[in-house]
Order: sequence, then structure tokens, then C-alpha cells
Amino acid sequence: MVMRSIRPVEIVKCCLAAWLLLFSPAPAFAQNIAPEGFVPLFNGRDFTGWDIRPDKGAWKVENGTIHCYGKPGDPYFILSEKKYENFELYLDFRMSPKCNSGVTIHLVERDHGRESRMGMEIQINDDAGNAPDVHSCAAIYDVEAPLLSAVKPAGHWNTYHIIMDWPVLVIELNGQVVQNRNMDKHPRLKYRLRNGHIGLQNHGREIEFRNIHLRELPSSEPPWTDLFNGKNLEKWEIAGEAVWKVENGEIVATGGSGYLISKDVFDPGYELQVSTAKTETGGGNSGIFYSWENETDRGYKAEFYDPSAGAKLKYMDYAYLPTQIIHLAEESTVILNGIEVQRMSWRASPSKGRIAVYHAAGDGKLKIDAIRIKTLAE
Repeated sequence: MVMRSIRPVEIVKCCLAAWLLLFSPAPAFAQNIAPEGFVPLFNGRDFTGWDIRPDKGAWKVENGTIHCYGKPGDPYFILSEKKYENFELYLDFRMSPKCNSGVTIHLVERDHGRESRMGMEIQINDDAGNAPDVHSCAAIYDVEAPLLSAVKPAGHWNTYHIIMDWPVLVIELNGQVVQNRNMDKHPRLKYRLRNGHIGLQNHGREIEFRNIHLRELPSSEPPWTDLFNGKNLEKWEIAGEAVWKVENGEIVATGGSGYLISKDVFDPGYELQVSTAKTETGGGNSGIFYSWENETDRGYKAEFYDPSAGAKLKYMDYAYLPTQIIHLAEESTVILNGIEVQRMSWRASPSKGRIAVYHAAGDGKLKIDAIRIKTLAE
């Protein structure tokens, strides 16, 4: 057997290669390096900064990535603990074959209405090369198709760059602009929620996320006024037979027919949001009146359950159903769980009035989690 001698130069090369392997910087994705001015939303090690309840094992942190195994299906979304309004967001995702997932923005609370209709879901879908539609990768889910197909096939890393600076939403996928929308000019987007959690979706298929970095942008939303402080009913008056009280930070109504009436009077030109526990189908017609004068002139009513939209509202069993009332000088729009259920217009501007929550005798316990109002620019 002939022994080969090793030259000194080869020894140097081997030592240098070993040194580089041990001490050279890791790839950028492994280091989770944020671009200048950005902060990481995911630290690459654990779920610090994220709400993953109920944790049933579908979501793991592995090899510097958030890995969703798709089974079990809960939690349907993991959420950033912090809420964001305007921001610039980068994230990478890698899909399994036939993957369907999404990134939600402006999700107000878990189980408070359908996520893709209250805020927005930026779709993730394994459909590389297909003609774009409202369910394609980079679609504003069920509303706007992407401008083009820019997603890579399953097994490849993709990069989203999302800029939400209300009213403009710009989305780049793998360096190509796939959405450029003015929310104020879009009838189905102009009243979407403008502040909330960022969510990553578990839709039953494996997907990985990494390099999640965010930079907050200046606020542009008019300020909200809370009409309920979570402690007492000091901003309200009570009329009728219903019993109104505060339990566990919520307004609770039971008993017969009655009203909870705001002490303040409001001019048209506002958005009112109220989050209520869903009343039973076939029960009473509890709801909320606006431009209320008195029990004879109750103004306009939005019911907390709309039978004509029942099939859509029962898509999932939410803990609370959100109602939005956009009351302007020329028209009024009611949006229930992200679905427009009522629109009225008038020639003469409606009079100013109060807000009155109504509990119907045919309903059981009615719970109100939050109620707030903000002035809108005409």
C-alpha cells in the first residue's frame, strides 16, 4: 500500500476550511437579521411576542423557522401580541404542496368575527403559474386578485413585502408588485378595520415562516372614543324592563325589553363599532339604534342578527359578532361580521341623536364586549 504524503499547503487549506465552517457568519435567515429601521417579530428561537392559544402542537419553532404542521387545526391563527396600524412588513414563507394559508392584518381580537372580512387576509396558495383570481397567492382574500402571479412553487422560499400606510396598501411578492390599492376608493375595503394583530394562518397544510421584520409607520386613523370603560355604565341611561349590569368587563343585559341609552348626543359623520355575543337564531330582535330621540322616535336600527345573511354569518362559530355602523350625512351603512347588510340614503341630512342598545324580551343574555365611536371626515 502506497502512502500519500500530505504537503504543508494542503494542511493549511484544510485548517482554513474547518475554521471558516466553524466561525464564519451564519446565513442572514439563520441570524434573523432585521433590515435597518426594522425590528424582528420572530426571534428565531421561540414564540416570544406571539399568542398561539390554544396550543395543541400544530405550531413549532424549528431550525430558525415557525413551522406549522397543519394538524391539529387549532389555533387557526397565531397572532402578534401587539397591534399595529400602519407598518412595513417583511416575511419569508415556504409552502408544502397544495398549501393554503395566509397573513392577516388588522385582526381586532381572536374569535371576534371572520378575520378575512374584518381586517384583511393576504392569501398564500400553492398555485404558481395559474391565472390570478381572488383566491390566488397574494390576493386580498375574496376581494382583489393580484396583478400577476409571482409565487414560487412549493418547496421554495418566497418573500412578502407588505406596506400598509392607510389608505394605500402595496404588496410585493418576490420583488414584484402584486397589489397597489387605495382602500378609501374600494367599496369593500374602505371600512375594514385599521388597527389590529398580525396573524399567520393554519389552514391544514404544512408551511414555514422566517425573517419576520416590521417597521411601524405614523398613525393616520382618527381617534376612537370608548363608550364603555369596562367598569360601569356611567356614560349610559337605562329605560324599560331589561336588567343591565357589568360582569367580567362586559355589559350584560337580561330580562325583558329595554334600552341602554347614551348620555351623549352625536352628529352624523361617525363610525360606531359594537362587539356583541351572538344572539340565538329565532330569538328576539336585539340591536342598536342610532340618531335616537326617544322611544317614539328611535331613529335607525341595526339588528345584531340579520336573517337574510344567516348562512354567511354562521360560517364559523365566533364568540362575538362585530357590528359597524357608518352614519354619514348622505347615507348610512351597516356591516355585520364584515358583510354589508344594510344601506340607506336620504336627501335631507338626518338629525343628531343618541345611541341606544336594545335588548328584546325574546332574547336571553346579551353581552357587549366593546362599544366605541370615531368621527369620520366627510
